[in-house]
Amino acid sequence: MENRSFEFLDPDAYREIQRRVAKDREDRENYITTVKTYIQKKLDENNLKADVVGRYKHFYSIHQKMLSQDLPFEEVYDIIAFRIILDTIPHCYEALGLMHSLWRPIAKKFKDYIGMPKPNMYQSLHTTVIGPFGERIEIQIRTREMDRVAKSGIAAHWSYKEGKVIDENVSKTFAWVQNLVENQEAFRDPNEFLENVRIDLFPDEVYVFTPHGEIKSLPKGATPVDFAYLIHSEVGAQCVGAKVNGRMVPLKYELQTGEIVEVITGKGHQPSKDWLNFVKTVKARSRIRQWIKTQEKERSLSLGREMCEKAFRKFRLNFNTLLKSDDMQAVVESFGFKQAEDLIASVGYGKITPLQIVRKLTPKEEIDNDESLFNKIIAKDKKRREKGGVVVKGMDDILVRFGKCCQPVPGDPITGYITRGFGVTVHRTTCVNAMKMNPERQIEVEWNQETHDAYPVRIMVRSLDRVGLLADVAANISKSGANILSANTETKENQTVDSYFTLSVQGTEHLTRVVEALKQVRQVLDVKRLG
Repeated sequence: MENRSFEFLDPDAYREIQRRVAKDREDRENYITTVKTYIQKKLDENNLKADVVGRYKHFYSIHQKMLSQDLPFEEVYDIIAFRIILDTIPHCYEALGLMHSLWRPIAKKFKDYIGMPKPNMYQSLHTTVIGPFGERIEIQIRTREMDRVAKSGIAAHWSYKEGKVIDENVSKTFAWVQNLVENQEAFRDPNEFLENVRIDLFPDEVYVFTPHGEIKSLPKGATPVDFAYLIHSEVGAQCVGAKVNGRMVPLKYELQTGEIVEVITGKGHQPSKDWLNFVKTVKARSRIRQWIKTQEKERSLSLGREMCEKAFRKFRLNFNTLLKSDDMQAVVESFGFKQAEDLIASVGYGKITPLQIVRKLTPKEEIDNDESLFNKIIAKDKKRREKGGVVVKGMDDILVRFGKCCQPVPGDPITGYITRGFGVTVHRTTCVNAMKMNPERQIEVEWNQETHDAYPVRIMVRSLDRVGLLADVAANISKSGANILSANTETKENQTVDSYFTLSVQGTEHLTRVVEALKQVRQVLDVKRLG
């Protein structure tokens, strides 16, 4: 998947690596044969039956190594990897020792995924050695079963797929799949679920120990809170502090491989919303969000009940009596809920107004008489709001404001969140702050195509310092039809200038034209949108 994506996303880089690999292919084929002979001979001398395979690394993997280590292609020596496949785990460690005796291993380039498997079941020994001609060689050592799992993943275990009885070891192997399914139930947003699948399947791991010596695998950057939730959801919820190697550390401390972690709990303690800012595991994130959702629902139930009681009294109705009636159950179902409790909570969230419920329970004439004066008062304001830049699904008389954190403009994918007392706040769908909000408060919004309002947006212009630079930048912004609301410049020691502007634009297309115009200014290095 990575290789195919690389081919289409960066075709020039892909073709260049493809050309370079093909250029010396014959020499490399001879090289593979030579190294395989060395390895096979060493294994045969020690009576180890094994299959030895030499293969080219994927082009994307080569490209990533060139970028991350800032290397030209000629210096990426380990573009060929060798795999040794044996019968048993002891044979794997024996083969590892033989490879290290044959060629000198490179420090910190050894990884034991057999003793500490990856969460997605991958097991293998990885080592990098200095080969027969002074070049680096990457060698993977694994059993045939491990090789099958590495190639096929979950499909390698047909008994699991076919629903046959499986033993406890296989059940443990698939614990990560079970966790994935359990966590998925807490996500209503498919984008959030996919993000968490990615976190679960492709982490850079750290390995830590419990006070009893049990090894736990966590993604890089994980904290004591992640560790606590890994032990048990209750331990995570009641976590008040942590000790690492016997000393107290903050809850947002990043755990390192080899550390001994002890969680300190407090009876009755509850999770904090702030934990979402630093936890890394899916389980911790989903459990904290679940708790917040429960708390929000309880508050919204209380507020919704209070709002309904007041509204119903206005129309001379007893809310608590009607709540138990068949008529109310029919109203609940008409709004798409199963229980009256969910309808009341929705009122508390701000998604449904008490008046909408009253309308369904009371003859229209009675409501019209009581509402006539009210409608006259809000008519002008309602008309003005309908002409706003954003349309809120199912509501035509609600206050709308834009998130200052991400400053959405027409053309951006957007989402709305109901905020008590402030109507609906509109964020870009990729906004970090929006992702932390309770999905129960989310509401569909869209841009009103009939309006042509201007919206503020922040950009940064990075350039080399020169006389007249700011004047040229400002002139190009004006020529593009954008208005400068604020400007600030910062000169660095390396003679580059970072200029921050807040511009008034009509949408993403307009913003793109402004950015392209600024890139034409002499000595401008980069232009990007902020937020």
